Amino acid sequence: MPKELHYAYDLEYSHIVREIKTPVTIYASPDSAKGKYIEIDALWDTGATLSIMTPGIAKELGLKPVDKCIVGGINDASKLSDVVIVTLSLPNGIILNGRRFSINNIPGVDILIGMDIITMGDFVITNADGKTLFSFVIPTLNNKISFSKMINRVVR
Repeated sequence: MPKELHYAYDLEYSHIVREIKTPVTIYASPDSAKGKYIEIDALWDTGATLSIMTPGIAKELGLKPVDKCIVGGINDASKLSDVVIVTLSLPNGIILNGRRFSINNIPGVDILIGMDIITMGDFVITNADGKTLFSFVIPTLNNKISFSKMINRVVR
């Protein structure tokens, strides 16, 4: 049986950060990393169920809605949003075809990576030595990381 390929990506910041942003490439094609595309920084958001792109990015790529979904935010009521399907290339070299993005305005960012993509792999953030390290691997590894199991005592 062939060994499963994993793709991992680490990004270390020189300081502690309050948000994780990585470069991604969004292709207008839903099933290939070819044709019209945009390279942009994406915000990783564990509080977002779905991935999101702004209307400006969708327009720049010439995307047409294929569906609608209900999207709710912390400070606003739920609303019906258009959905587009694209190909997403992550920094770890993996191509994710057929990814659904809702179209919404996002303050301060144009692309948001939500839990629909984050849960395809393993996601870790550490802050040792005053630096944030973000690490992502896809697909998930067979072993789980448990910080409580890594330490010998529990501080109470």
